[in-house]
Amino acid sequence: MAATVVNALSASHWAGHKPAGYKGQDLDKALKAYEPLAGKTITIPSNLIPSAPKAKVGEVDTCISKLKHAVTELEKGKVLLSQIATALKAVQSAALKASTDLNKLSKGKDVDESEYKNAAISASSIAGIAADRLGDYL
Repeated sequence: MAATVVNALSASHWAGHKPAGYKGQDLDKALKAYEPLAGKTITIPSNLIPSAPKAKVGEVDTCISKLKHAVTELEKGKVLLSQIATALKAVQSAALKASTDLNKLSKGKDVDESEYKNAAISASSIAGIAADRLGDYL
């Protein structure tokens, strides 16, 4: 028996769970915004921060130059991490809203209650996964 890996933080996955009658688009938009950032990482080389220099002007100057470069590289990485965190927060918020909306709509007339409740559970699961991933970036 083979296992199937599913990326729950994708618009296509959500589309497979979203009821046809549900008009909310916030989660779709949030997932589409997150998708290009998914899986991106930064690598911080172990030698990025130089070791302490000897007490010589030239070595101190070289160390300062390397430290300035290191700060620039770390700031670039922080920008990407912040973008990913912001996108995950948007997914989490939109998924929680979708879950709440779908639970309310499941009580309406002319709707398949189980379809809407299952979609609400799926949206809630997406929110939880986004929250878990967010912990990797904050």
